[in-house]
Amino acid sequence: MKKILIALMLIMPFFASAQEDSILVFKDSLSTYRDSLLVRNLVDSLMEAGLKKEQITSISGISFGISQEKALPILRNKYGREEENLSDNKCIIFKNIKYAGVDFDSIHFLFQSDGINSYFNSCIFVLNAKNKKEVVDKQQEMKDILSKKYNLSSFKDDNGFDLYVGGISPLWDGHWKSFLEENYAAAVHIDIINYSADLVRITNVKYSVRIVYGPFNYVKEEF
Repeated sequence: MKKILIALMLIMPFFASAQEDSILVFKDSLSTYRDSLLVRNLVDSLMEAGLKKEQITSISGISFGISQEKALPILRNKYGREEENLSDNKCIIFKNIKYAGVDFDSIHFLFQSDGINSYFNSCIFVLNAKNKKEVVDKQQEMKDILSKKYNLSSFKDDNGFDLYVGGISPLWDGHWKSFLEENYAAAVHIDIINYSADLVRITNVKYSVRIVYGPFNYVKEEF
């Protein structure tokens, strides 16, 4: 019996020490986790703040996602009557409009519909040009203007023209995690259109610079 008591007396301090060590390790792990969580939250907040500055929620005073019924009177008050022969329930077109100090040949406001409601989901500003030099110069001018507000990336399109993209979609919910999971970048792009010979004969326009916002998919369809 004495031997058993002695053995227990020797073992008990060992278990107590081991328990204390485990508690210390747990506290250290918890502290490290909290620190890493704080760092991650800080990084997420900084990333979110930067992206929100480039998020495009409206253009020309019209919020993306608004219905055509609500947008049309606002646009008419601002630009006058639309081109009725070119406009329909999916697109409202205005010609020869000055916007932000630039004289655009046309502005197109596009809407998406689920059969019941409509949603403003894209806007296209168009500048026509007679030759390649003129269209490249106009694109550079638009790029310089938009780059003051958005970080633009540059690519080459299939015709060898520059293509500039940037901005964040209005559909983004503002959380870094969702931004990583979905494609909310490249909300606006500036491209050059080289029209076919047939269209040139009809319109007498060879090139156009486009500033394209969207399209943003407000209608979710699933099988």
